[in-house]
Amino acid sequence: MKLSSKDAENLTVLLHRAYQANEVLGIHFKAASVDVKDVRKHLLSVPTYGYKDEKGKIVSTVSVRLPWSYNAGPFNLPHLGWITTDPAYQHQGYGKSIINDVLEQYVKKVLNAPAVTLGTAVEHPWLQETYISLGFTPIEEVRKFSDHKTVYLIKTFDVSLLEQVSDEHLQRILRKQAIKGEKE
Repeated sequence: MKLSSKDAENLTVLLHRAYQANEVLGIHFKAASVDVKDVRKHLLSVPTYGYKDEKGKIVSTVSVRLPWSYNAGPFNLPHLGWITTDPAYQHQGYGKSIINDVLEQYVKKVLNAPAVTLGTAVEHPWLQETYISLGFTPIEEVRKFSDHKTVYLIKTFDVSLLEQVSDEHLQRILRKQAIKGEKE
């Protein structure tokens, strides 16, 4: 279900609760301390989806940052962000399910995107492996923050369309990955 600005307070509570575990690991994602005003702004301009329980509480969410949005991802592709599940609902498949639903129903069907990216902290003990299990491939590591290194991952739907994306940095990375793949 697509969330609206009416969901800002509910989503802010979820983000703070869910991202608290990362704070304990010493990894600070901005979502851990985002305020309601910024969440509302985000909801007005970034397609954001959520699962709700029977009481209307958001239990899992993912946003799709678009290349033309105010908060575009690092490449000229849709970029997933604010991927999280309420701690009380974790380990029940909500996170994987919402990612797959958004990829199938929005990124592929509506946007017809050739690929999608996301980023996470290299230092996080299990997130990168979870995304790899969902078909994402690490493509680049960058130091953007003092407390962690970011790894960007990509999931490709159409290689020939991906090769046509006008993003020199992305194309350089993809060529390097292909060369690396040929040597292995």
